[in-house]
Amino acid sequence: MKKHLLFIVNPKSGKVKIKDSLLEVCQIFCQADYILTLNVTQYINEAIDEALSGNIRYDLIICCGGDGTFNSMVSALVPRENHPAISYIPSGSTNDFARSIGLSGTSVDIAREIMTGSPRCLDIGAFNHLYFSYIASFGAFTETSYNTPQSLKNKLGHLAYLLEGMKDLSAIEPCGMKIVHDDITLEGNYIWGAVCNSTSIGGMIRLNKDLVDYNDGLFEVILIKAPKTLFDLTKIVVSINTQDYDPDVIDFFQAGDLIFYPETEIPWTLDGEYAPGNTEIHIKNIHNALQIIV
Repeated sequence: MKKHLLFIVNPKSGKVKIKDSLLEVCQIFCQADYILTLNVTQYINEAIDEALSGNIRYDLIICCGGDGTFNSMVSALVPRENHPAISYIPSGSTNDFARSIGLSGTSVDIAREIMTGSPRCLDIGAFNHLYFSYIASFGAFTETSYNTPQSLKNKLGHLAYLLEGMKDLSAIEPCGMKIVHDDITLEGNYIWGAVCNSTSIGGMIRLNKDLVDYNDGLFEVILIKAPKTLFDLTKIVVSINTQDYDPDVIDFFQAGDLIFYPETEIPWTLDGEYAPGNTEIHIKNIHNALQIIV
């Protein structure tokens, strides 16, 4: 019996690298004995809701777009009781998540990899009533992620984030924050923080691949303390570059369930997309939430 595949292409994402090879990618899926449904839309959630409310039972859903597109697919699927397997052809500006799980090459190369790949379980993050696939972050460079013009992202990639972020450095104000996890309470002033499940963060911070497990029920948490001196700032840079986190300037730990209590309702980003702040942010690891084919 043939299987059904829903392929969603976001035409508004990044460089839309797939546009010149879309027919070849679709042919690869069909040659793998899938009955293909193609939907070209930027409204990922609506496309999935419409498809799964019909009579067809989809075995696999693949989205093509940036990390935000992947987030939209995840957010549409996680609340459901039954989840088709998923996969991802990246065509965004940074593609942190794709790089982290080893999806690289042309759209055609990745399509072939998916058709011969194996399913693996994937943890997903719950952020109050929202979801994220690989990172929830706040503080310095957070607004850069969603304020950087798409045209600049397309031309400069990771450098675009750095250039936009530099404009914010003089205006960065530390956020007083209390974080509770595993009966441990941390309190401090932080200029940036992230709860992540990825080896690549904005192209600026990388984690050891031996440390990051995508389905261990844990997130890696990085909290950069507000530097008091130029020497502190130097230690932050060295700590990030060497991945040897100095506890004097960076709090680094793993946790599956955390509550953040910021002094003010600062904005966050989820997989690079804006998320409103709150005085209480509950982040929980949904263990083995989905199956991804890579």
